[in-house]
Amino acid sequence: MRMLLIITSSILLFTSCEKKDNVRSFNFVYSVEVESTNNKKLELWIPIPKSSEVQAISNLVIDADDLNYTIEDEEKFGNKYLYINHPKGTKDSKVVNVSFDVLRKEHSNVNYSDVNSDIYLSSTSMIPVGGVFNKIVKENNLNKNDMKGVYEYVLNGMHYGKPKSVDNIYYKDPWLTSDGEYGMRKVSRDEVVSLYKYAKSTKGNYTFGNGNSMYACDIGVGNCTDYHSYFISLSRTLASPARFHMGFPIPDGEEGKVKGYHCWADYFVEGEGWYPVDISEADKAPEKAEYFFGTVDKDRVEMMVGRDFKLKGYGDQYVNLFIYPLMEVSDVKSDAFEKSFKYKNI
Repeated sequence: MRMLLIITSSILLFTSCEKKDNVRSFNFVYSVEVESTNNKKLELWIPIPKSSEVQAISNLVIDADDLNYTIEDEEKFGNKYLYINHPKGTKDSKVVNVSFDVLRKEHSNVNYSDVNSDIYLSSTSMIPVGGVFNKIVKENNLNKNDMKGVYEYVLNGMHYGKPKSVDNIYYKDPWLTSDGEYGMRKVSRDEVVSLYKYAKSTKGNYTFGNGNSMYACDIGVGNCTDYHSYFISLSRTLASPARFHMGFPIPDGEEGKVKGYHCWADYFVEGEGWYPVDISEADKAPEKAEYFFGTVDKDRVEMMVGRDFKLKGYGDQYVNLFIYPLMEVSDVKSDAFEKSFKYKNI
């Protein structure tokens, strides 16, 4: 018998006065195909979204293909996740499907009912506070009463792209110029690429896509994780609470595949709530730079908030980013799985 869980209720129902063009309703399916573990212990962790003031999650269906699982609470930030712990392992491949409906709204500042802003002021493993960021704040006259200045500082200092090669075209051409200097270290395009290749070969953290704000500051090239980690380091250095959000962008169209994750941030203003920013999207679409300071669209689903997660069964390790599956076979990290994501409008 297949293990199947269906939860039909939703924590949040938007008011009837919500404008239809400001909300989007869709079904999302998160799939993981796990290779045979040759009967060795299998553990798998998958994020599960929660309802909030800006998204309603309903009709959660978990088909674990006869694998033992529980739904766990991540205590510090209030996230949820699926934990598969199958001591006998698998003889054959298995497919785990997590399906849910989403009602997501475009929003600006929000007063979240269950968020303690104080826990979003300190450093994390990849988002330090103070130090060089104090220097940046002083030299550029940044202050917490002008968070748009912080937003624009990051936007103007970063370049969006994955530095796989010198002729890489990630979202626009030319990507980086051969005679340009990037980041506070004023590195060349070739140095950016060399650093990426070195970090990839050594599995280092000082690289693109790890949400390392020191890397973003030094090198000035990255993706959404890097932009928003940089912003959060500066915001928290200014004693302005800021949060890291991670989820999936939902493309235009009625249905289709979702290629990968997206992340954004928000910062807190006492008495006003949390204002969202999406700096990497503003860089990719400069005509929307004003919009993405203080507003995010409805074409996304949030899966996790925060950084450095403590997960059941994952030992003493903290998880820096948690959006894709984590898997272990006999307590050893494994990549023996395929992941895929799809959506369909409702």
